[in-house]
Amino acid sequence: MSAHNVIAVSFEDRSKAYEALSELKGAALEGRVDVLSATIVTRDEYGRLSSPEGGDVVAGAATVGGSLIGLMIGVIGGPIGMLFGWTGGLAVGGAFDIRRADRTDSVLGEISRAIPLGGTAVVAEVEEYAFEVVDTLMLELGGTVYRRPTELVLAEIEAAEDAYRTAQKEADRIVREQRKAERRQNAQERLADLKEKLEFA
Repeated sequence: MSAHNVIAVSFEDRSKAYEALSELKGAALEGRVDVLSATIVTRDEYGRLSSPEGGDVVAGAATVGGSLIGLMIGVIGGPIGMLFGWTGGLAVGGAFDIRRADRTDSVLGEISRAIPLGGTAVVAEVEEYAFEVVDTLMLELGGTVYRRPTELVLAEIEAAEDAYRTAQKEADRIVREQRKAERRQNAQERLADLKEKLEFA
């Protein structure tokens, strides 16, 4: 029986990540694991994620941009990731307060942590017949494997997107209220000025 998983394998040495991706492709060609999509992801010192080659994808699979891996990297590395602190630093201002997901229990948070600041990882969606295949290949190259079922990753992506939409609505509401309050204040100040001018007329 096979298991459909998302894996992230972190490496200190970037060249080892490229070697690991090549080994993963080789194992797929041999039928030891099915690789639906895979890419190398790097994180710079500011927490930004990127794929150095625009997405190195296993032949025959969908492009990374349209795959689960592409979607997941977009969520982790984009505004949703910033909201939850998955990008290495929060970029949400003090306009509103939101309960952030418990980072210890967050699947996307753990996958994000598998790509440390200045680090490199191979991230892939795989169908595994035996975990030992990927574990052994990656361990031999010095990689640390993080693995989670695809359905959990999808569920968390959906939950994170919902939370982001809710936060956006709340932020928009607060901005509207602030603008309304500013307009009221400006109107009151103009009225006070006008009254003062009339008194001295």
